[in-house]
Amino acid sequence: MKKKFLNILLALLLLFSGKVLQAQKRDLSLAEALAMAANGNKELQVQTLEEIRYKEMTREAQSRLLPNVSANAAYSRYFDRQVIFLPGSFAGTDKAVQDIAVGGKNVFNGFLSLNQPLFLENARRQKQAAVINEKIQKEKTTNLQSQLAFQISASYFNLLLMNNQLSLQQQSLSRNTRALEDTRALFAQGRSLKVDTLRSYIAVENLKSSISYLRNNIEVSGIQLKRLIGLNEMAEIKPTDSLNVKADQAEFYTLDQALKTAELNRHDLKLQRLSIEQGEKQLSVSKAERLPQASIVGQYQLQAQADHLSLGNYTWPRTSFLGLQLTVPIFNGNRTSSQINQSRIKVRQEKIRLDDLQEEMNAELAAIISRWKEANTQLNVQKTTVEAAELSYIMMNDRYKNGLSSRLELTDAELALTQGKINYLQAAYHIKVLHVELQRSLGLLKLQ
Repeated sequence: MKKKFLNILLALLLLFSGKVLQAQKRDLSLAEALAMAANGNKELQVQTLEEIRYKEMTREAQSRLLPNVSANAAYSRYFDRQVIFLPGSFAGTDKAVQDIAVGGKNVFNGFLSLNQPLFLENARRQKQAAVINEKIQKEKTTNLQSQLAFQISASYFNLLLMNNQLSLQQQSLSRNTRALEDTRALFAQGRSLKVDTLRSYIAVENLKSSISYLRNNIEVSGIQLKRLIGLNEMAEIKPTDSLNVKADQAEFYTLDQALKTAELNRHDLKLQRLSIEQGEKQLSVSKAERLPQASIVGQYQLQAQADHLSLGNYTWPRTSFLGLQLTVPIFNGNRTSSQINQSRIKVRQEKIRLDDLQEEMNAELAAIISRWKEANTQLNVQKTTVEAAELSYIMMNDRYKNGLSSRLELTDAELALTQGKINYLQAAYHIKVLHVELQRSLGLLKLQ
């Protein structure tokens, strides 16, 4: 009995918690979504770590110009003494070459060595190239932030559009349900045709299907938006902004203004210019391989040998030196020449990519401005259409109440009003998306 009671209690708790989870909604503004993505987006986190990794690579490149100090120690046990070869006359024999066993069987050796580059031009230029690579990663991070801001804004506005459409469809469903009830009552009284009832029924079922489809799309879009901003909560997202077109979004750039602004601010252009600079620096690194290298070298050494292991009785002769080492490259199988040619080709490729990117930017901005003009026209048209549809619905509703029109005509007017409002929402949505798309194309869009 006790077990049965516990099972019932557990089932009630699960049912209640499921309803609570299903009912949870999180209010979210666009500004909040962008701020959350700055810290929660996984792709951005990876790129931020990549930026830090390149900083460490710059430190690594710089280390080649700093002193290199190392300490070494070794012990060897010889089972047979070491052998040197001397002329026989030196060893007191008549052989031309005489081998002589020397040294102790226990050998200790320790030394401290120093290498300080004085002139290492390829390392210096590699450090400069590493600094450019670090700048490239910073620009990649900023560019990724701009792309994420556009994706999040577009997803947010799409979710907002679908929520508004859902509200309109639900209002229309309520009105059409009442219309269906009226036509059924009139049909029962013999004052309406069966086809009118059937048509009202089809309208209601179509609206139910549209509402179900919208709800599913809203759920999917919410999941995608939560992934972009790094939100792991199970709550459904409820956008709090509106699709009202602001004054700053109604005024748009001319093509010349847009091109000048984009030339100064677009992150992909900055990236490409840095890539050209990095390629030119890599070319100079390859050329530096042909230059001589000079370093200060030094060593301090202690060593001892004996047959026993009584370290206190050992003598530890010291050897030390400090000198200058010069290395002049003469021939390395044309490896340097091949690297120089590869770097030159790479620079030419990057310059071509920059030209192509600028042409793509010009076409992209021209297309956005053209679409903007059309979107403004559509917004004004849809605004006029909604006003006309509202007036038509009011007039048709008055005529229906006074028995001057049929329920079918009122239903048509209602559908026209709902469709007009949906079209107006879509036109406003397009302007919102075009605005953030323009900001991205100009290089002005940021996460925060």
